[in-house]
Amino acid sequence: MNQFSNLPKPKFGSACNGCGYCCTVEPCMLAKQFLHCETGPCVALEASEGKAICGLVRNPLGYLFKAAHPEADVPVLDAAPNIEEGYDLSVKLAAALGVGQGCDSADDEDSAAWPELIPARVCE
Repeated sequence: MNQFSNLPKPKFGSACNGCGYCCTVEPCMLAKQFLHCETGPCVALEASEGKAICGLVRNPLGYLFKAAHPEADVPVLDAAPNIEEGYDLSVKLAAALGVGQGCDSADDEDSAAWPELIPARVCE
């Protein structure tokens, strides 16, 4: 069971509750383009205080460096470096993803079964 499995998916358009459904079933366009992640769960899906968060937004420089250098030992789950460019990129990525704009996952049979459909791999 993952760290946020007891959070139901909110209705489409409702405020995000950090359930992790969207990032579990399919990576966003940014993860596909920049992290080379083609299937869910997203490689940047993280858990914090019982909720799903986007690691690409939380630590963009770490995840982008790791994607460009997969052989490198990059601790992407560590605290993001305090670099102004990293913060600026984080803000731009959050805006591009619509963070805070509400749930964008369809209300369908699969989402209605959430959180029973729990993936085997979710980053801690």
